[in-house]
Amino acid sequence: MLGISPTRAGISPKASMEAGGMSGSTMTEQFQNTVCGEIESRRGHGLKAAFVEVARLFGLTERRVRACWHHEIRRVSVDEWEVVRARHRQLLQQRHDRLAHELELIAAAMDDGGLP
Repeated sequence: MLGISPTRAGISPKASMEAGGMSGSTMTEQFQNTVCGEIESRRGHGLKAAFVEVARLFGLTERRVRACWHHEIRRVSVDEWEVVRARHRQLLQQRHDRLAHELELIAAAMDDGGLP
């Protein structure tokens, strides 16, 4: 007799995929958005230079970075996503630390009675 197993009755196949974490398309979209954000922040010296710098920064090829920029990425491996995510987190922490230091300098200058 064929049919639905009593242990799986009432459980949607989509529910098990959603509970399993990020879907492939969401991961790909976030990967591309992360890479594009870094390109955008480095675009002052030209787009090609930004591609090279971001590729070096994330350990990707320039071609891969360019594909992200044009939203042509179809698949992202979990390892690739984890490397980019970890490096992006480090960059955000560095920016946070730099801005916190600048705020401390401004506050100290204001306490001394003048800005630098």
